[in-house]
Amino acid sequence: MKIKNQLSIGRLVAKVDNDFNISESDWIPRVAAWTIDALSQMKILPSVKKKRQLEVSDKIAQFPCDINNAKEIRVYDKHGCEIPELDSSSCGCNSGSDSNKYATESEIAVIDTTNKTGINYMEVASIVNGNNNRNYVLDGNNIELNFDTDYITVVSYEVATYYDEYYDCEVPYIYDNGLLLEALSWYILFKYLSRGSKHQVYDLKSNSPVTNPWIQWNTLRPKAAASVRNELSKDVQSDWNNFFYNFTFNPRNL
Repeated sequence: MKIKNQLSIGRLVAKVDNDFNISESDWIPRVAAWTIDALSQMKILPSVKKKRQLEVSDKIAQFPCDINNAKEIRVYDKHGCEIPELDSSSCGCNSGSDSNKYATESEIAVIDTTNKTGINYMEVASIVNGNNNRNYVLDGNNIELNFDTDYITVVSYEVATYYDEYYDCEVPYIYDNGLLLEALSWYILFKYLSRGSKHQVYDLKSNSPVTNPWIQWNTLRPKAAASVRNELSKDVQSDWNNFFYNFTFNPRNL
C-alpha cells in the first residue's frame, strides 16, 4: 500500500550514511527493527488491526507470532462472544460494554418460553451458561483455553509493515516529517554505537550534546512525536489516521 507523506526506509538509510559517514555497512539490515523500536518509544508506531481464526488442539491455539502486548488482543469464541483472560475482572461475554454481551441470567427469566417471540429459550440458556467461567491464559505465543472448542477468533493490533524490494524485507511505515527523520537518524547512530562499534566523531561517553547521539535522540524524540501528531491532527482525512487506534474493540465488527 502506497500512501501520501510516506518516508521510505531507503531515504532514512541514505541520510544516516550521508550525515555520519559510517565506515561499515552491517548496520543497514538492522535499520527496520531499530526504526520500529524508535517509533514505539515515541508512541507513533503505525499499527493495523488483524483478525485470525486459529485452530484449537487440546485446548491450545498457537498464535503465529510473538504477543508483545497482551492488552492489545481480544479472543472470541465461535459465537462472537469475547473470552476473558483468567485474571480479567470480566466474565462470560461481558467485556465492559453493554453492546458486547449476550443475555444474562436475569434476562433469561423473562424470555417467552413458548417461543412466540422467536427466541429459543434453551439455545440462549446454553450460550450463557456455556460461557460462564470460560477464560484463557497466554503462555508465550500459545493461547490456552479452559474449555473445548475447534477454533477461536483472535483480533490484535500489529506493526504495520510493507515489503521493500530493495532491502528484501518487511519494513515499517514512516511518516514523512523532517523532525522525525532527524530523530530516527540519531537513534540509529545511537544503536550502532551501542553494539560496541566506534566512530571517529561521535561517542556515547561524550558530555557534549553535539557529539553524543543518545543526548540528541532524547532531545529530538518528544519534539518529533509532537510534530507528527500535530500534522496528523490538522489532516483528519489522512490515510495515516487509519494506522493509529485507541485500542478498543467491537466484537460485532468481527
